[in-house]
Amino acid sequence: MSFVIYDLIFFALFCILVGIFLLKNKKNLKRESKVFLLYRTKTGIKAINWFSKKFSWLLDILSPVSITYGFVAMFAMIYLLIQSIILMFNSTIITKAPPLMPLIPYMPQMFDLPLPPFYFTTWLIVIAVIAIVHEFAHGVYATRYGIKIKSTGFGFLGPFLAAFVEPDEKSMARKSKKKQMTIISAGSFSNFIFAIIFILLLQLFFVGFYEKAGVDGYVYSLEKLNIPDIDKIGPYSYSEFMQFNQTEMTDFVDGYNILVFTKNSKQYMLNDQTVFQFSSIKENKTTSIILFNDAPAIRANLSGPIQSINGVSVNSIEDLNKELSSFKPLEIIQIKTLDKNYSIQLSENPVNSSDKKGFLGIGFVKLTKTQMFFSSVASPFLSPFSYAKEKIPGSKDILLFTREIFFWLIIVLISVSLMNMLPLGILDGGRFIFLTFFGLTKSKKIAEKIYGFLSMLILLIFLGLMIVWVFRL
Repeated sequence: MSFVIYDLIFFALFCILVGIFLLKNKKNLKRESKVFLLYRTKTGIKAINWFSKKFSWLLDILSPVSITYGFVAMFAMIYLLIQSIILMFNSTIITKAPPLMPLIPYMPQMFDLPLPPFYFTTWLIVIAVIAIVHEFAHGVYATRYGIKIKSTGFGFLGPFLAAFVEPDEKSMARKSKKKQMTIISAGSFSNFIFAIIFILLLQLFFVGFYEKAGVDGYVYSLEKLNIPDIDKIGPYSYSEFMQFNQTEMTDFVDGYNILVFTKNSKQYMLNDQTVFQFSSIKENKTTSIILFNDAPAIRANLSGPIQSINGVSVNSIEDLNKELSSFKPLEIIQIKTLDKNYSIQLSENPVNSSDKKGFLGIGFVKLTKTQMFFSSVASPFLSPFSYAKEKIPGSKDILLFTREIFFWLIIVLISVSLMNMLPLGILDGGRFIFLTFFGLTKSKKIAEKIYGFLSMLILLIFLGLMIVWVFRL
């Protein structure tokens, strides 16, 4: 039975249990903002008091670091927001998911996003960790500064949960702005710290349960050509091909596993995985296309993580380059991948004629720093192009599920850490920026106006992004 079935059964049972809990404790529930039900308790207060007292020295050291992180996270989030605006208006790619939406189970599956599955079980674990860490940090610093924690508890929006720590607001308002800013930023700062902890734990997890067993993530050698410069498309000249109507063109292209293009007697290719991008050039009015070089790798349909070359193991890009550089054109090499064994004759480099080494015709996409970070987080041993296999036979599914939980914990911890510091009224960043300008201007009225303006501006930006996304669908 698919894990999705078990997950949905668990989701249904969870909803039933939440409903029973709400009915039994309805006298202790309080409605907030008309949609949330809050259940107050004293659970965790002793732990908060103990931690605050035991590690007071550490909290004092981290206080300025937490405030500094609050500003860094705020500016980073504003920068990302600006980049989102630029991308939304300049990119020709329409994102499937809306630019603003809550984190809900099955989100990647619903919008067909290139992310690991996000089950309800995963969501529950992630939300629990993030909420407990975030609110615990608020409570610890509040206690450190002599502010009484009135209650802890849970907020319910249907079956979805949120945690909260409720300090004495009047007592907090009497504290210095520095102390208040420390308490406010502590939640986001702790989320960021735990993201780093989970990154380290993920790498230890890989070291403990996996071993490097090859190189993956390669692509065939590519080159960009202007479509009108192409002499032949299969057996047809460019002008003959362009006389086809759209249906004829699509049917012709779809009939090939590998479609050969010719320019100046040099051949290029599209295989069955990418041939679709050429089948609608009339509709899209495309003027250029990225084609595969006619190379040994695509001719042999090389696929799967590369594990060895002529019996020599390769576990990194450096290993792969070192082995390939020792061969000359026309030499035949034996490549073992996870899928099968290949006997491939190398060719001359069609892109760089001065390169006298044998040419296989594979490469690796150059990643941005952001892509490299996320790829490293999700990949073994901090290498986005390494392939790893399980040390324990039969453990693939449970290890993969654990990896996915690690991935989502890290990504959501960082996302919440940044998002929460936006200078928006409902977020910690709103109160944080108010205190900042209150301290700078010494005027509560001016600080409130700046805080209100920034909140309204960000809300309008979010609204604008959503409107643009809807109209571009």
